[in-house]
Amino acid sequence: MDLASLLSPRSIAIAGLSADPTKHGQRVLANLRKVGFAGEVWGVHPRQPEIDGVEVFASIGDLPSAPDVVVSAVPASAVGGLALEAGRKGAGTLIVFAGGFAESGTEGSSRQAELLQAKAETGLRILGPNSGGVITPSAGVAMSFLTCLDRPAAQIRSGLVGLVTQSGGMGSYVHNLAAGRGDGLAASISTGNEADLGVADGVSALAEMAEVKAIAVILETVRNGPAFAHAVEAAHAVGKPVVVTRIGRSERGRRLMATHTGALAKPERVLRAVLDELGVTVAETPEEMFDVASVLARTPKPSGPRVGVITHSGGLAILLSDLADGSSIVLPEPSPVLRARLEPLLQQGAVDNPLDMGGIIGGPHRFAEVVSAFADSGEVDSVLAVSSAHPPAHSEQRVKALLAADVAVPVIQLWMAGDVGAGALDMLRAAQAPVTEEPRAAIRALSALATPRLTPTERPPLPADVRPSAPLTEFEAKAIVEGWGFPVVAGRHATTQAEAVDAAEAIGYPVVVKLSSPDVTHKTEIGGVATNLVNSDAVREAFVEVQTDVPAGARVDGVLVERHINGPEVIIGGVRDETFGPMILLGIGGVVAEALDDVRVASAPISAEWARSLIDKLAGIDSLTHPRHGEPADLDRLAQLVSDLSDRLVSNLWLDSFDLNPVTWSHDSWVAVDAAFVLMRDQD
Repeated sequence: MDLASLLSPRSIAIAGLSADPTKHGQRVLANLRKVGFAGEVWGVHPRQPEIDGVEVFASIGDLPSAPDVVVSAVPASAVGGLALEAGRKGAGTLIVFAGGFAESGTEGSSRQAELLQAKAETGLRILGPNSGGVITPSAGVAMSFLTCLDRPAAQIRSGLVGLVTQSGGMGSYVHNLAAGRGDGLAASISTGNEADLGVADGVSALAEMAEVKAIAVILETVRNGPAFAHAVEAAHAVGKPVVVTRIGRSERGRRLMATHTGALAKPERVLRAVLDELGVTVAETPEEMFDVASVLARTPKPSGPRVGVITHSGGLAILLSDLADGSSIVLPEPSPVLRARLEPLLQQGAVDNPLDMGGIIGGPHRFAEVVSAFADSGEVDSVLAVSSAHPPAHSEQRVKALLAADVAVPVIQLWMAGDVGAGALDMLRAAQAPVTEEPRAAIRALSALATPRLTPTERPPLPADVRPSAPLTEFEAKAIVEGWGFPVVAGRHATTQAEAVDAAEAIGYPVVVKLSSPDVTHKTEIGGVATNLVNSDAVREAFVEVQTDVPAGARVDGVLVERHINGPEVIIGGVRDETFGPMILLGIGGVVAEALDDVRVASAPISAEWARSLIDKLAGIDSLTHPRHGEPADLDRLAQLVSDLSDRLVSNLWLDSFDLNPVTWSHDSWVAVDAAFVLMRDQD
């Protein structure tokens, strides 16, 4: 949907407008006047109160024409009728401030259903309920009651960052934060309950807004995964990076799953994986989010990940090295040529990267000379210039020299000089230089600039009207895996002791005996697995023991007898996430997969190259290649297996989830030792 008329409407109707300055309707009117809205403003109230300078109509239907936006300042109980009336009039969007909808129980859900019915009947778009409104300073738009607007008009400025927030209060804080720095937001959209318009719509709208150079998002949940991914991709395609801060990351309920993958593919982990794939930068707090977005909005994308860091504090050099570890940036060591150029510029300190100029740094021009030396060396793609405490008399000349420097690569300023350097910091901000006071934000911004923004493949939606059925037995699941052409450990199904012994003799000792039941997935936890059995007597005994502690009501159809193999182990799983669709999971496997929690998640299908990058990020990767296991496991073959299985998950719509745990490296191949599948079936 084109939301240009919401961000910059020509006409606004305020429903519920009264003369009471404490009411939302009057606050919206006052805010529109404060920021200089030049379009039509009408009031709507059945009693038609006298409002200076505004014509008030008894109903939406009485308006002289269809407004671009209707602002609802009426009680929740009246919003449904207002929505239907606004839609029939031909209004574009209804902004609903009121709460008491789907978040508040049965009655509220009915009210929200009325809103959606009005949308379906008329085509009206709805922002909210529980929306904090829309603010676009350059268009003179302040359709909001938020307290961030309770400041002089001159402080309600436009900026380079656009904001989409699911929390109106936190959005108000970001406005205040920007204003306090002499900055502003190009636009902000508060989505609230997202009965209709959501985060994806907001990101798409800001991506099309010329003033916006970076997009910040305060995100609690994604309600439409494919739409969100498409919106972020569209923003990145036009060079507008997206920065997110997450709220509500604690575990929330989701449907229970019988597989390890279901337990490991937590909603937060899935969302984080998708954000990583999309190249979204994740910040810890709204302040850090705004800092990162502000820096990205003002910094050209460098040609590569190499960063030169200049400080005059050894402690800061160490801190920044620590923060850079594990990020996308590279801190190359200076070459002999660069060292020779830098050494005459240092009075104390050492030529390294990060470079510590030492406590005595010469005149105020010296810092800029060192920055220029690094920037023009051809050895870095960007520079982080870190100004910590220094003589206050040097600050202004230092900033002038930094701003005047004509350098070959982007330079980001990390200003950590404290209040004695506040005036110089203001100079940097007034010059629109990329600057932050927070080291972590600086490193996140540099990492974001260095990270290529990959375009994920399409995420196929979940099939309609389906839900998980009972899991398959391990024997049935392995038959599917083998049918796909993937190696499975040699084994047989047995229903008697004699059959079990015959199977063991045919396979060859040592063997493993496992309980076979569609209702018991985690067999080890109930003593349902006996390993390293070397003769027929051990097999007979295990046949009885693995079936001894079966939970009441669980179906049992005998045992599996399989070859006992050892080697490095991983878990490979797949699940159809309720928001983002098919997801593939890879982790260090075996019986302690959930305890280790060393896993990576990605959208399916996944390329072998991306799968290999996930393998390389596992904390326990050394366990897969350690010599104590014999021949090191082939990680490229593992990556190809993960990719192939992700294709199977996507193409087989009857499959809800699976895990192969463990998949063991044995001699020259990865072999599925255990398997659990959950299928889909139609709703009753």
